[in-house]
Amino acid sequence: MGIHGAYLVAAFGILSIVGVSGAVKSETVPYSRRWNVKLESLRREQILTKLDLSGPGLEAAKAAADRDDRNEALAALLAFYRTKYPLPPAPKKRPSEKDLATADNVVRHVLQWGPYEPADYGEKINWEWDPRGDIEWVAAVYRFHWADPLAAAFKATRDEKYGRAFVALTSDWIAKHPLEKRDKRHPVYKNWRGFAWLDIQTGIRATRVCQAFPTLVHAKAFTPEFLGVLLASLYDHQVKTERVPMGMVHNKAIFEQRGFVNVVYTFREFKDAERWMTLALERAGETLLAQTTADGVQREWSGGYHLGVLRDAEEIAGRAASFGIEAPKPYRDRVRKMYDYLFWMATPDLGFPMFGDCSRAIDPPKARSRWSLYSSLVRGSKTTGDPKHAARAKLDRRALPSQTSFAFSDAGMYVMRSEWGPEQIYFALHCSPPAISGHDQPDNGTFELYAYGRWLMTDTGYYTYGHDPKARAWHRRTRAHQTLTLDGKDTQVAGKELLWQASDDFDALVVENQSYAGLRHRRSVWFVDKTFLVLLDEAIGKTAGALDLHFQFAVGDVEIDAANKRVTTRFDDANLLVWANPTMPVTIKREEGWFGWTYGKRKPRSAVALRHDNPAPAAYLTMLVPYRGTRPPKVSAALPTDFVVGADAVSLRVESDGKAWRIGRDLKKPLAWCKPD
Repeated sequence: MGIHGAYLVAAFGILSIVGVSGAVKSETVPYSRRWNVKLESLRREQILTKLDLSGPGLEAAKAAADRDDRNEALAALLAFYRTKYPLPPAPKKRPSEKDLATADNVVRHVLQWGPYEPADYGEKINWEWDPRGDIEWVAAVYRFHWADPLAAAFKATRDEKYGRAFVALTSDWIAKHPLEKRDKRHPVYKNWRGFAWLDIQTGIRATRVCQAFPTLVHAKAFTPEFLGVLLASLYDHQVKTERVPMGMVHNKAIFEQRGFVNVVYTFREFKDAERWMTLALERAGETLLAQTTADGVQREWSGGYHLGVLRDAEEIAGRAASFGIEAPKPYRDRVRKMYDYLFWMATPDLGFPMFGDCSRAIDPPKARSRWSLYSSLVRGSKTTGDPKHAARAKLDRRALPSQTSFAFSDAGMYVMRSEWGPEQIYFALHCSPPAISGHDQPDNGTFELYAYGRWLMTDTGYYTYGHDPKARAWHRRTRAHQTLTLDGKDTQVAGKELLWQASDDFDALVVENQSYAGLRHRRSVWFVDKTFLVLLDEAIGKTAGALDLHFQFAVGDVEIDAANKRVTTRFDDANLLVWANPTMPVTIKREEGWFGWTYGKRKPRSAVALRHDNPAPAAYLTMLVPYRGTRPPKVSAALPTDFVVGADAVSLRVESDGKAWRIGRDLKKPLAWCKPD
């Protein structure tokens, strides 16, 4: 996960805490004051004083500790852990050569992250080095991402070089990062004070150590002396998190507490284990309720962060339960609602809509069980007891509801779909209130469209966090999304819902965003006959300037018929017609387009803007018509001659392939309709 977000808020010193009841309490605290908390690393010879060795299996360790034989006590404790965490048999399937090569590179101090080439750190590692000009690389190294391939390779091969590398690298990091120097500024990213000990670094690093420990503790290089060093460092991690927590409403606050909990869960021998677990659950509950809406959506409006917070919140509750500490009902209910968000919003290929800083597989594996959200949905049924989540993963239609569309009104997230199967038409729209971090984008009203087995209109993606600020800004800008702009400028984020209506025959949605000081963008959507979409976009206000309605397409060729105001994709199997009334005073122009599906990866794609000939107030009426094959249907629609931009009520007639409907809305009631004509 990225290192940005809450620290944009943190610079202003706002500390927000929400209790498990959901009531918000706010306190203004200068953020810099938290650095005045004096912390010192535990001396390794003191580690036994922090442990409770009275449990079963620890008799030898306790006897040695009682006679002040530290070395013998640690040797007995190491033997205890090797028994507690037996090394499982090597997997039958040998790791790929690529995975082993990654682990071998770590042994040689050659590290790699993201889309970049590996970097040789040399014999003496400089942990602050930024070899690829991306702060996310530095963060990943501080989070011990390199421990994962070492543990996997040792488990598969039993080769001692991987254990030696873990011990050497971990010992080096610990020696160079004592708690008393935790506020050191990074030499490249000088605005980041205490980068190595930031909450998210501390939490993820602790989790990775705990995940690697049960395997690598069996390496010969994992000596009693190193066990003492590691436990002392993990104690430092706990002290730092307890005394200087993030204390803010953000995904990082959950990731931080997950690491705190994993240390307790893996090393229950700490004297403070039960107290720490109680504290972690309390803090996790506060931030979970604060950073999610009442309908269960994580307030950064970005799928990956929603999933990460859900995963960590569920793991924290489960590990607290192993101590006999139950999560409060509001906590458990919120986790259930977060799983419901996965259920409803998951794309036909079981990914997330790419709103905000969210990625998605460009070419999902053939096996459905390997699709992105498959395992999370299956786990959702085990957690909630509701079979629909696993049914969604496995496409078990018998356990799926007849309802296919859903609104998360508090979050401003909406999904319309024709059915549950692979041929479904899927339309997801985002029009939200302001997010709690910078992981959202100023794109209210934007959407994605999938039909008949393929993506037809996709989000532009976020592309990067750190290495290319200009490209990140390009992908974030409003005009790179499927929404309305004034003079091409970025919009404000101030979304609200005016109408939502769903039925077996059609769905309707009206949302509004105060996009600029003097201009509101109202978008009405009708999903007619669950086969095509009609969009009415209104620029409400009297602000001068050029109005553009932007559309972006999935990677592939498109045909632009500017004279007839039509754009069609040119795939072999399924396609999309974007149609505007030929008499409407707009001009279609081609725009620069990019599709960034994951970090550091992007491809050019087609995009267009419909420039309105008139200033606001003005309206656009368009149709998005997916179709099988290569022949676009004949369609038509027109606004009534007496239509007034911004009026509550509108009624119009639309046609597609010889069928006609009368559609409309009345916001005073509020009510929408779609009837055969």
